[in-house]
Amino acid sequence: MRHNFIGIVISTAMDKTVRVQVAKRVMVHRFQKEVLRHKVYMAHDELENCNNGDVVRIEHCRKLSRHKSFAVAEVIKPARSWTDPETGIAARHIAARSFSVATATKKDILQDMYLREIRNYKPDAKAAQADVTTKEFAAPKVPAPPQNDINLDADMKTYEQTGTLGQ
Repeated sequence: MRHNFIGIVISTAMDKTVRVQVAKRVMVHRFQKEVLRHKVYMAHDELENCNNGDVVRIEHCRKLSRHKSFAVAEVIKPARSWTDPETGIAARHIAARSFSVATATKKDILQDMYLREIRNYKPDAKAAQADVTTKEFAAPKVPAPPQNDINLDADMKTYEQTGTLGQ
């Protein structure tokens, strides 16, 4: 089975060659977190019908050059384009380098994670009962001073008479 990847075209500067950025999610086991990694492949575009921002499927083939061992199989989604109303010239929108819209900024990722946590939160039945039976805060009691069983007067008399403390 041939390797197939779906990616976004980031460069068409070379003849019959495009650079395709492929994103994949990888689990970082040290932090138990899923992150997005990118790799850039050079792919052969025989018909030169790819443009910057196109979403394409590339397929592994025999090695065509030192860095090129993939070929463009199909253009899945062409890049968005718009026509300038004043000049009438059609310009292609160059898509952002990130493949997924949800991972465009770190702020959006953190916000999505936070909202997902809030939506999935289900309070515990035991925790709900514990909240009902809570007692009011009472300050701790001040400890009583220690009770001394030492008789200073008697010890002083013994010391004066014998020169040593009596035990």
